[in-house]
Amino acid sequence: MLISIIIPTLNEETHIAKTLTHTLKLKGNFEILVIDGGSSDRTLEIVKDFPEVKRLCAPKGRALQMNLGARHSQGDILVFLHADTFLPKEAFASICELCKAKDTVGGSFRLVVDDPNPIFKIYTWFSRWNLEFFTYGDHALFIEKQVFETIHGFKPIPFMEDVEIQHRLRREGRFKKSKLAVVTSGRRFQKNGLIFQITVDFLLVMLFKLGVSPKRLKKYYPD
Repeated sequence: MLISIIIPTLNEETHIAKTLTHTLKLKGNFEILVIDGGSSDRTLEIVKDFPEVKRLCAPKGRALQMNLGARHSQGDILVFLHADTFLPKEAFASICELCKAKDTVGGSFRLVVDDPNPIFKIYTWFSRWNLEFFTYGDHALFIEKQVFETIHGFKPIPFMEDVEIQHRLRREGRFKKSKLAVVTSGRRFQKNGLIFQITVDFLLVMLFKLGVSPKRLKKYYPD
């Protein structure tokens, strides 16, 4: 089985080399695709230093970038990984084990934030629950490619594409949560303030669930 790891980027020169170095060391049969959305920094230059990695350019927008990566992928399963996030060492085995179960269409990992603040332990605890409200793109969603194509991938919306696709995906079959966790950067919280960012994240998801358009919500969640 081949698993395609698709990484959308936009001005990720600070993190992309570390993420690619870590990902290339993982056990398993992987291919890695970086889909850039118009970086103005050194992101693409850095990616060129990794010849094993496929490089593509797409219009800005995480959904558009990930859809392009999926179209150019060769894998049986697609993993959508943020550029500041590390997959667990046994990611390949975990994904294969979960996806071999009958009617399974995809899933995600749990989440650990790379920050010593004890409040992030609450984040980790909530991320174990297999619900849309507690599962987001930084958890590294994985989806069987055939199912991804059946549901026509991510909707071309500017925000909340990770929440929206789960709504359709979970109707196609079983969505599984791995017992393993990805490790993601706490940069958003460090930049904007812990309590402020947690409050904004919660309110934006609630408003999306209540029907507010992703375009309006995106104004409050800059790239």
